[in-house]
Amino acid sequence: MNTLRCRKKLTVFLLLFNIILIFSQETLIKDQDYWFYYDKGYLESDWTNLKNLTNWQKGLTPIGYGDKKLTTTISYGGDKEKKHITKYFKKNIVIDDDYIAYEFKLKRDDGAVVYVNGKELFRDNMPNITIGKTTLASSTTKGAEEKKYYQHFFEKNIFVKGKNTISISIHQAYEYSSDCIFSLELIGHKNPEILSFVLENKDRTNNELSNKIEILNSKLEHDKIAIQKESLESTNYNLKIIVLLIIVIFILGIFGYYFTLLSFKKTNKEKNKKIASLKNKNNNRDKKIMMLTTNLLHNKQYFKEIKADIKGLKTEDKKTVKTIINQIDSVLERDEDWKTLTEHFNALHNNFYDKLIEKHPNITETELRHCMFIKLHMQTKEIARIFMIDPRSVQTARYRIKKKLNLEESENLRDYLLNLD
Repeated sequence: MNTLRCRKKLTVFLLLFNIILIFSQETLIKDQDYWFYYDKGYLESDWTNLKNLTNWQKGLTPIGYGDKKLTTTISYGGDKEKKHITKYFKKNIVIDDDYIAYEFKLKRDDGAVVYVNGKELFRDNMPNITIGKTTLASSTTKGAEEKKYYQHFFEKNIFVKGKNTISISIHQAYEYSSDCIFSLELIGHKNPEILSFVLENKDRTNNELSNKIEILNSKLEHDKIAIQKESLESTNYNLKIIVLLIIVIFILGIFGYYFTLLSFKKTNKEKNKKIASLKNKNNNRDKKIMMLTTNLLHNKQYFKEIKADIKGLKTEDKKTVKTIINQIDSVLERDEDWKTLTEHFNALHNNFYDKLIEKHPNITETELRHCMFIKLHMQTKEIARIFMIDPRSVQTARYRIKKKLNLEESENLRDYLLNLD
């Protein structure tokens, strides 16, 4: 009786959690949304502030050229061997709700720079230099990378209340590139757990800034030597003035860097505590879902074994035996346990089912369940027992799922499913 009450409480809790999760995010820009685009050549550096889009065209994403999965095809210029390096995209959105953080899911081939209200927000696969109209992407996007959405998380202050403009430039790695692809999804989050991803994004940005600081320090040292050389050719008075200025700037830079480092360490320590707390909560929830999985799915196996035992009974009351077997069959045929498990799993793993179906709509319900157990790190024997099949059939099912997900032979199915969140 106590176990039953605990299960009911757990079911109610997970149901409430699922409802909260569903209403804690909103897709503000989705794939297959309309964007303004410019494909008639190059624009000047202030193009992000353009408000008159009379010369621009409008189309649904994915937008680009040279790929069969595009919804809107654009021009690459008049020369196939010397295509335009840069394509331009714009979209206006209205932010009328309070979100904790925003998630950008960017598909780009090859590189991209994203601006919000005229200011650069982030760049992907682009060099750390001033971006111009003919700046090349850092590398070529090939194979599975062309289908990938690159996630970036930011705090709520990147947008203003009301109308905002998102501007994106897509850059090719070389002029004779065979294809160009662009699409973007924007999701507003209200769930505080998303802050862990924002912190990871900030840590990555801070590392990039540290690298830039090292480059700037190296450049500063180079400039210092050049100035000293020129100063030696000048008067002693000018030499003293220049050296003094360099020393003052250098000292101020050290002090500024020192205090910035102290502030960063303090902030990072607090962030790490929050991340540790969130990870602990997630681990506890994963344990609960595993326990629920075992209880729900092994019950049917027990019913099957009981059915086999009843069939072996020698009794004259065959009508009663048949009635019992029919009742057991009705329990085995019921799919409510799977439905309950699916809802709980979806709640704990950021709508894993919905995302997998959205990316691969031809996947079957049984294959979805296989994917769920693989993501839960269940062994082959455990999965075989739940599905009441031979372990070799589980291996065959995994191979079939891998083919349906269009994964390369060298790609790991479990790694793909773990990274789907």
